[in-house]
Amino acid sequence: MTSNPPASTGKTASTPEESREREREKEKDRNWIAEVSHELRLPIANIKLLVETLLDGALEDRDTCQSMLNRTRQEVERLESLVKDLLSIEQVSQPRQDINRKAVLLADAALYALESVSDLAARKGIGLISEIEEDYTVFANPDQLNQVVLNLVENAVKYTGEGGMVWIRSGTKPGCLEVADNGIGIPRLEIPKIFNRFYRVDRTRLRGSTGLGLSIVKHIADLHGAKISVTSEEGSGSTFRLEFPGS
Repeated sequence: MTSNPPASTGKTASTPEESREREREKEKDRNWIAEVSHELRLPIANIKLLVETLLDGALEDRDTCQSMLNRTRQEVERLESLVKDLLSIEQVSQPRQDINRKAVLLADAALYALESVSDLAARKGIGLISEIEEDYTVFANPDQLNQVVLNLVENAVKYTGEGGMVWIRSGTKPGCLEVADNGIGIPRLEIPKIFNRFYRVDRTRLRGSTGLGLSIVKHIADLHGAKISVTSEEGSGSTFRLEFPGS
């Protein structure tokens, strides 16, 4: 009596390399969840402490109450920024075949960025200068180009001291843009790390940063096949340069 071969399940056995790749993806997901949890934990803990202090009697002192409510608002704004950046990085991390590129006036993206950071720059007395030719274009997704320029300008303003300067420039050839500042600069050994999620050059001096802005810029640059480079010197500022193809 002959036995019948086992019925096929329709599934193809994974190769060792495919199994290792799945494990690497799972590990990346676990690390991502751990990083997000870590970043959320501090502002939530601070808000909890501030509210508990108010409920324990600080409400009776008007000046103390006002101070703690201002700090609570700052922590809420920090959470809002973090959630916004998390949504942005999740969106641009999704694979897509068509990112709807077209010729976009770089001056329009620069105007959007400058208007968005004008209040923050004004509070620090930072000058914002656009050096972009009127008809200069970049072949890119308009919304994503806006986000790139905004994140770079916002990053420059945050890392520039009072009275400093930030510039947005068009390149000497099509499809290039630069955002430069005369801020604190980046140590040479730190430059390769700055596009990592949640990385901050100086955590002690930049309380409000989510550490996701440059990671979002890198994701968008990669989607467009754009080259990104950074030159910086401690104490003398930084320059971020992007070159978009097809412009």
